[in-house]
Amino acid sequence: MSNDRDRPKTIPLRPAAAEAPANAVPRRVALQALLSGAGAGFVVPASAEAQHPMYRHLSSPAVIEQAQKAAAAASGPEFLDPHQAKTLEALAEAIVPGSTAAKVTPFLDRLLAVESDKHQRAFLAALGAFDMAAVTKHGKPWIAIAASDQDALLRDASTAVATISTMPGHFENLKEWIVGAYYSSEIGMRELGWTGNVFHQELPGCAHPDGHQG
Repeated sequence: MSNDRDRPKTIPLRPAAAEAPANAVPRRVALQALLSGAGAGFVVPASAEAQHPMYRHLSSPAVIEQAQKAAAAASGPEFLDPHQAKTLEALAEAIVPGSTAAKVTPFLDRLLAVESDKHQRAFLAALGAFDMAAVTKHGKPWIAIAASDQDALLRDASTAVATISTMPGHFENLKEWIVGAYYSSEIGMRELGWTGNVFHQELPGCAHPDGHQG
């Protein structure tokens, strides 16, 4: 029998806001189109066992919308401690430029607060691995090292020849969370062609030469 603590919780939905103008295309609709195969590299695995937990969240656009609203209203982290939140913000900005403006960190903090213990532990292990890599290499935590040193550690972590054998796995785990959070934000959706009343079915790929896809 599975442990109840490892079962993901749910984000309670609030009543729907006032109806949008008739010509509006809600971000929820745009996100559904994105998930159906149009752009940003979101190819949801057919097997549930193979899916990253971010795919489950992305498959519920209404929940994503409510989590974004909760993140925008948050006065501080709910699941992460202050150091972890700062580390995630620095990592997210390095992996996907624009993540800070898109509020990726408070959004992920809101999702993680209702995640299973298993996925919470995996996320914290990934954050801790990057902090440890920075301390081992430079004698300082991730948020205290130079951006150029962060980039070098990220390049190493994204390869199969990383100094610490678990780093590629930690990098991929964080990248899936961060990329999903960024492209489901208003900033990310607008980058992909959503304007509020227009949504391009053929979405552009990542336009950033050094970010987003690792």
